[in-house]
Amino acid sequence: MRTRALGPLLIAREAERDGASIEWLSRYMFVARVEDVDILFHDSRSLDTTVAATFAGRKDLTRVLLQRSGIPVAPGGVAKSLAKVSAMQQRLNAPLVIKPKTGTKGYGISVGVQTPTELKRAFRRANKAGGGVLVERQMSGVEYRVLVVGGEVVGALGKDAAHVVGDGHSTIAELIEAKNALRARNPHLSTRLIKVRKHIRTNLERQQLGVESVLPEGRKVYLRQEANFSAGGETLDVTDALPESVKALTVAAVAAIPGLELAGVDIMLDSEVPDERPAACVLEINTNPGIGGHHFPAVGQPRNVARAIWRHTRAMMTARQAWREGPRLR
Repeated sequence: MRTRALGPLLIAREAERDGASIEWLSRYMFVARVEDVDILFHDSRSLDTTVAATFAGRKDLTRVLLQRSGIPVAPGGVAKSLAKVSAMQQRLNAPLVIKPKTGTKGYGISVGVQTPTELKRAFRRANKAGGGVLVERQMSGVEYRVLVVGGEVVGALGKDAAHVVGDGHSTIAELIEAKNALRARNPHLSTRLIKVRKHIRTNLERQQLGVESVLPEGRKVYLRQEANFSAGGETLDVTDALPESVKALTVAAVAAIPGLELAGVDIMLDSEVPDERPAACVLEINTNPGIGGHHFPAVGQPRNVARAIWRHTRAMMTARQAWREGPRLR
């Protein structure tokens, strides 16, 4: 069997500490047996209903459910043609984020889309499966990933897009290599190295730079605009610093999809608004959040979210088993 994935491995270790026996079925799947109750995990998920997971996997449907519950989202909507995307760009009058209607880990997403050429390329990239794309205004502010388990926030990470900081003598390519060496030592980031591909080269060109450019000491240059961890994003634990109003909003966002017990909520806060009650916008809800980032943040205090996931799941499954075996009304 291949090396076990980090998220399920962390949860399995917490289950073993509680006396559970573990049977691995694949890299991402295992069965935990404790007190005659079998609990099946797929990655970090166990309790979510199939319907809830299906809805959450559709970015367009998630958007509808969030709006239905009064959760703020970025202005935009679904476009089934390039002409409709162009019309939405004129109406929104701002750089766009164009996404596939389904997908994870930032695949197929284009950020900061402005020119007709970029629009055409982004639409083609996001519409590979057909059926249209999700178009949203690119929001400004600070992005966070908040992990919600059983209606409670158990961890929050600051997200910063892939970047390098100049030292006055190294090329951008050399700075990326040095950063990847650091990421390779982090159990969460070791499988999320920065890869120099078309997106990075295009973003550097927008800044009149290339991978062979030498940056002045202290100059920070973003390699990508999206802050996904899988795209080279940085992680910073902010669990204690996140305002309670923002935590409440992320809990409400997950509750907008009935049957969803665990999710990572990507949220944008407007940094120009006072911290007591900042303006917030929910960007996405992820049903397979990479929990390793909470255990191994690049900066800040580690959070044992695997323990929270395991204990909530065990309690819910034990209660479900007791209900099934208890007396029934006839």
